[in-house]
Amino acid sequence: MPKRIPKKSGSHHASLFDAILIHCYWLSENSKFNLGLRTRLANKAAALFYDHGRGTKNIVLAGGYLWGQDYPSIAELMAKELQEKYHIPKHAIIIKKDAYSTGGEVETFLNLAQERGWTRLLDIAFDKHLWTIPGVYKKIGENVQFRSVEEILEKQNDPHLESILKKLGRSKYEIDFMLYEAGVWFAMHLPNFDYEKLEEIRKTRSTKKNKDFIVPLDIYNL
Repeated sequence: MPKRIPKKSGSHHASLFDAILIHCYWLSENSKFNLGLRTRLANKAAALFYDHGRGTKNIVLAGGYLWGQDYPSIAELMAKELQEKYHIPKHAIIIKKDAYSTGGEVETFLNLAQERGWTRLLDIAFDKHLWTIPGVYKKIGENVQFRSVEEILEKQNDPHLESILKKLGRSKYEIDFMLYEAGVWFAMHLPNFDYEKLEEIRKTRSTKKNKDFIVPLDIYNL
């Protein structure tokens, strides 16, 4: 596992963070090979936080293939949207497309931090995902800061965004998400929990040709 590089004293940075990690989510609400609502909301939060480089210098995307290797990885689709819709410069987006679980995303993020000398790191994820993410960093021995997607979006005081977040929060997908994260939280506290094994299982399943197993949801324009 990567070791933290000590921060140099007296250094000055224009950005609040050297890099942020944005997690990907499985839901494709139109059952096609596109980003789902939850991932698009995370992308929007990342773009808002980037703020022309004032929030962070780098946005890390590590999500691998969800529909088989004949289709783009989720990291590539997220990067495409960040560039084309939110005008994030290409040099600020780092695509790895080699992670298939939260643990895999975190490990990729920390390996990059070690390689590039990043010391100020932020993890952005949905509230319920943050039930488990801090424990992954703690197990590795890393300290980062966290910010929720909901917190970033709610600060916009945008009635349209607030309506979408409320609808998602009341949907059956939110219940599934909550139960999944609760299960992961419980598993993480078992003495024999192995995140690397989970990563391998997810990778084997996701790199095969398949389609989303989620029932379609209404498509929301962000």
